[in-house]
Amino acid sequence: MNQTQILSPLLQPWSGPMGGIPPLAQVTTQSLKEALEQGLNKAQDELDQLISLDTLGSFNDSVLPLDQLAEGLAQVQALYANWSSSFSSPELRALRREFEPKLSAYHTSVYSHQGLYQRVLHAQQDETLDAIQQRLTQRMIEKFKDAGAHLSDEARTEVSEINQRLSSLFAEFSDRVLADEEDFVTWLNADELDGLSSGWLSSAKQAASDHGQPELWAVQNTRSAVEPFLTLSPHRALREKVWRVFYGRGELRTETHTLEIAQEILELRAKRAQCLGFPSQAHQVLAKTMAGTPEAAMGLLKKVWAPAVKTFQQELAQMTELAHQEGLTEELKPWDVRYYAEKVRQRDYQLDPELISQYFSLDRLREGMFWGAKECFGWKITASEEASPHPDISVWDIHDAQNKEIGLFYFDPYARAGKRSGAWMSVYRPQLWNHEEKQRTPPLVLNTCNFLKPEAGQASALSLNDARTLFHEFGHAMHGLASYTPYRTLAGTNVVRDFVEFPSQLNEHWLTSPELRQRFCTHAQTNEALPEDLVSKMEAAANAGSGFATLEYLASAVIDLSLHLAGADVDIKGFESRILDEWGLPSQVVMRHRTPQFAHVFSGEGYASGYYCYLWADTLVADMSELFKEKGFYNQELCTKYYDLVLSKGDSVDSAEAFRTLRGRDPQVEALLRDRGLV
Repeated sequence: MNQTQILSPLLQPWSGPMGGIPPLAQVTTQSLKEALEQGLNKAQDELDQLISLDTLGSFNDSVLPLDQLAEGLAQVQALYANWSSSFSSPELRALRREFEPKLSAYHTSVYSHQGLYQRVLHAQQDETLDAIQQRLTQRMIEKFKDAGAHLSDEARTEVSEINQRLSSLFAEFSDRVLADEEDFVTWLNADELDGLSSGWLSSAKQAASDHGQPELWAVQNTRSAVEPFLTLSPHRALREKVWRVFYGRGELRTETHTLEIAQEILELRAKRAQCLGFPSQAHQVLAKTMAGTPEAAMGLLKKVWAPAVKTFQQELAQMTELAHQEGLTEELKPWDVRYYAEKVRQRDYQLDPELISQYFSLDRLREGMFWGAKECFGWKITASEEASPHPDISVWDIHDAQNKEIGLFYFDPYARAGKRSGAWMSVYRPQLWNHEEKQRTPPLVLNTCNFLKPEAGQASALSLNDARTLFHEFGHAMHGLASYTPYRTLAGTNVVRDFVEFPSQLNEHWLTSPELRQRFCTHAQTNEALPEDLVSKMEAAANAGSGFATLEYLASAVIDLSLHLAGADVDIKGFESRILDEWGLPSQVVMRHRTPQFAHVFSGEGYASGYYCYLWADTLVADMSELFKEKGFYNQELCTKYYDLVLSKGDSVDSAEAFRTLRGRDPQVEALLRDRGLV
């Protein structure tokens, strides 16, 4: 493609500080369409030029160009992906359906090319490559094998066609779940508000107004709205109604049913794995993880399952006794568990969630997590003058203690129409490297959450779980921001799947560190620090409901692995209940993400066969957090070691070796059981 033909500002080099800032004000569905079309053409020209080189293959003429290939398309794809997740619209969904197969076809064409594959294999024989170059070369070879470059022409074509079809199915699954979240609300009148917190009611009133019913209150069909309602509302029939709508996403109406889509995704993944020489998709994915095999991952789930069931049965007995005292004679149902668990917690620990939330102001906690980064790593975080894509989104400049650029941080905290549910970290640009100038290009990182937005003029009070989510996602952000590697493929959070949650889950522990808590967990009106007696109660109650929380997660992880081990003959209808019955899941517990709405698994490849990774990472975290508690969460020697060995390294080092060097040994699962109160 001739350079003079490139008109899209989204595709041109970005200008400004931090290595260039995306022109967010110019992002529209039409501008994305034009940029994607031009970007694909330019990327194809770059690929053709790379293919045409007459060389046996070296690191500099084959591996390095692949790492840097199509950077213009990558920057457009980052905008396109973030807009699709956060500003979805019918027009943007149509654009996704058009371009997902095209993008998949291009990326598959790169790594299925036999000539390039042979060149990279030849480059790997160079004994002068340093350790990071060897690692990058090996990662490239793995990409080629995943695309079928080592297969026959017929098999490679089949893998390419499967990938293109999957890309369309992922978009359709995601769109259908989002439609069920956006289109369904449960209406409440003034007689049905008992027990609910003022912050939740404020948000529900605003949501009702947004839906055209300002005289009512709306329970939005998102986790941030539903879980507090199920926890606090005494109206059992309403709890059931809200529960069925939320856990029924993907099954609520014919036009948004997802199981047929999930069925096809599983069949295609199984067929692709067989083409690539693996017994199953799970074997293919886990071959490149810390776990190594599905058996190892399933083994960890089994180690925790029995203690979790035992703990939940004890929790259930307490809940049932209390429910019977209140006159409920029948067996507890899934929509009862959070409500009675909270009543038991309040009875045993006298904890008022409304009171606790007054000490977890979103703005102050955001200041707290920034302060933690400064104390641990010397980061200076200040409000940026760069443009924001939405009034709710704040932008922050980050520099190190020597005033060198770390990166730009975008923070998008509140739920809104067109934004998929959940919380995640993403990038407008990962950390890059200018090899000519030997200079780091800073990353541009986003944290996106779905906290309930308060009415105008009101402070945003978070639950303890929301506060943990805030710190969790900032742990991912720091992993991306701290990156200092010479290759894009190895930068930031591009680590093996069961290590990527280690920095995020570890960062949750800074929230409750005494130093941060005393400064930033302060009352919204009085500015009083969280009282020590309340802290003691929270610590005593830390594992209240641990059996339930662990089981609802484990059930999802078990189903994910089991579905992908079942092969092409899997029958998804009834699979969930059959497998969980075999494992002995109590009837009061339901998967945290039921199959019809399991976006981690069916909206993309990221966590497919990998949802177990949260528990794997939590095993590392529980063990590592014990060392931080012993030495101090702000111990400079330990923080520096963590930054240098983990946060800044990306995938340039082996994750297991990085942990072993940091901790001094391999992780021990007993720390996880202690942390969750399962022993």
